[in-house]
Amino acid sequence: MTPLFEQLQTSANLKENHSVRLRAFVLGVCATVLVNWLPAYSGYIVHSSRMVFGHLPMATMIVFATVVWPLNGVLGRFSRRWALVRCELVVILAMVWIGGSIPAANFMGLLLGGIAAPHYYTTPENRWGEYLPGALPTWAVPSNRSDQMTWFFEGKPPGSGIPWDAWVGPLAWWGTFLLALALLSVALVSVLRSQWVEHERLPFPLAEGPLVMTEEDGGAGRYALVQSPLFWIGFGLPFLTMAWNVLGYFWHAVPHLSLLEARQVQLGRGFPTISAKLNPFVMGPAYFANLDVLFSLWFFYVVGTLQIGLFDRIGFTIGKSDIWGSRGGAALGWQAMGAFLLFTLTSLWVAREQLRRVLYKAIGRDSSLDDHNEMMGYRSAVIGGSGALLYLYVWLCRSGMSFHVAAVYLFALVLMTVGVTRFVAETGLLYARMPITPQTFTFRSLGIASMSPTDAGALSVSYASFGLGNTFGASTLAHIARLGATLRIRARTLFWATVVGMVLSLIVSAIYTIHLAYDYGAYNFNVYTFNAGNRRIYSTVVSMLQSPFGPDWTRAGFFGVGAIIAAVCALLRRRFLWWPLSPIGLTIFTTGVLRNQVFTVFVTWCVKAVLLRIGGIGAFRRSVPFTQGMMLGYVSGVALVFVVDWIFFPGQGHMVHRW
Repeated sequence: MTPLFEQLQTSANLKENHSVRLRAFVLGVCATVLVNWLPAYSGYIVHSSRMVFGHLPMATMIVFATVVWPLNGVLGRFSRRWALVRCELVVILAMVWIGGSIPAANFMGLLLGGIAAPHYYTTPENRWGEYLPGALPTWAVPSNRSDQMTWFFEGKPPGSGIPWDAWVGPLAWWGTFLLALALLSVALVSVLRSQWVEHERLPFPLAEGPLVMTEEDGGAGRYALVQSPLFWIGFGLPFLTMAWNVLGYFWHAVPHLSLLEARQVQLGRGFPTISAKLNPFVMGPAYFANLDVLFSLWFFYVVGTLQIGLFDRIGFTIGKSDIWGSRGGAALGWQAMGAFLLFTLTSLWVAREQLRRVLYKAIGRDSSLDDHNEMMGYRSAVIGGSGALLYLYVWLCRSGMSFHVAAVYLFALVLMTVGVTRFVAETGLLYARMPITPQTFTFRSLGIASMSPTDAGALSVSYASFGLGNTFGASTLAHIARLGATLRIRARTLFWATVVGMVLSLIVSAIYTIHLAYDYGAYNFNVYTFNAGNRRIYSTVVSMLQSPFGPDWTRAGFFGVGAIIAAVCALLRRRFLWWPLSPIGLTIFTTGVLRNQVFTVFVTWCVKAVLLRIGGIGAFRRSVPFTQGMMLGYVSGVALVFVVDWIFFPGQGHMVHRW
């Protein structure tokens, strides 16, 4: 199905002024600072909703949809000259989108919590002191010689200052690693965007909502979306539900509405439960995904649930689930990983002609390939991406990894970054990650018995920068590039706006998080990345060191099974047009993040299938304002609850949104 914004776009849109004025960058900087403050303060201090851990973070949507977007609409009602035009709004969105991928559990909380943990949580019971000292890179992990990390987790003594000197060196080194990883991500996106957008015509569902939101009708600041009655009906359903529940915070006689809360459904005794929760925030983007993709996601999830239950019934296991991987045991995680890597490698194979032409363009043998619409020119992308890859490899080796360990880890990291980015561009799932982490892939592929202590130590520290598996900005960059190409915004303008947003967010988020930690104590934040997740990293690695193993051929067997099933599914899909199952559904079908979205995916598939069957594409288009209204109403409701918690319930907030 043709992406909606291509159907909405008219010839008049293509001729509009695409220049971006300085005021858009200034407002983008202000919005970026706000998007870094909001999730940290909400999660750490107010203890309200979690606004992170998504490929389109809740914090980004709150800042854009409840501050920038409506204020610009108000300005447009007074004077069109005051209002921002569509391309300026998209530039601001790009800055807050990449900025929203940094704070709290998205990245910064994981990094700071991870590198601060070894010297604080070491005890005789966990035996970290026997295995980790000397195995961790001292220049990448802050010391605790003068209780700097103790103060970080427990709060500094009255009258004491923040020991910035303990953090400057490690954060500077991590900063170079992250900037290299970001440069590599930009290069990959620049090389693959044309293939995915113009040749394979992936829908990029996460980009659809912002394009629908910013569609103008009557000039700058006058949005077509809000003129639809269906939008306000959709907006009112979740927003009024959440506003009604806010009344219950003050008057307990007000009955609580649980329409947006999860209920557990069990397929049978002994089988895992399925979370039946309708999440409008997930439905908004998913509504733009293709029907067969939506069907495959929920179908294979149900199959995976049955497989978990069957394995539990017969007592079959090859080990517990790997850290931050799939649920239901290691067997299903590696089965999904086989499908995931086959999916990624297949997508690269399909793009082989594009990759060949890009390489020829970079070395001056093909001048016909147009790259003016990319965030980086192809020559810059090839040279810059290669340089970034080399720096990452040297950095990892310097951190303690052997040459072959660093090579395997970096191979897995790059492939998983491409795979998750491609997956999100096709499915529109807000929460998606690989079935196992690059670290687990490296440990199990090579075997920890063949690794040195510094190999294991360096791999454990690497979880701090790439553990939860959201990718460091790659999926966001791909969608930003898609927005820019659709609206004909100058690619280099969008590139520098994104760079400013990312660098500013890294600095602001790091300084603000450290400041809050020393004032309140990071342990008192009561969040996973500072209390449990950071400890789990090192406990898992120490546990493996205590019981060393070689290459895990059993897991490799399930890896092969997953790859074969995905290959058969792909061949059937290619051979028979009626085949409804896409192999993309096998790639993350056992991950915990899908569990909280699968019911919404199922409902979205049902609604879209019925509408297309009854009314065709016309009915689908007319229904878009309703689904986008539901998403924006839900976002506004989360923002409302945060404001109420901030004013009336600081430290005892209501977590109406998690992920």
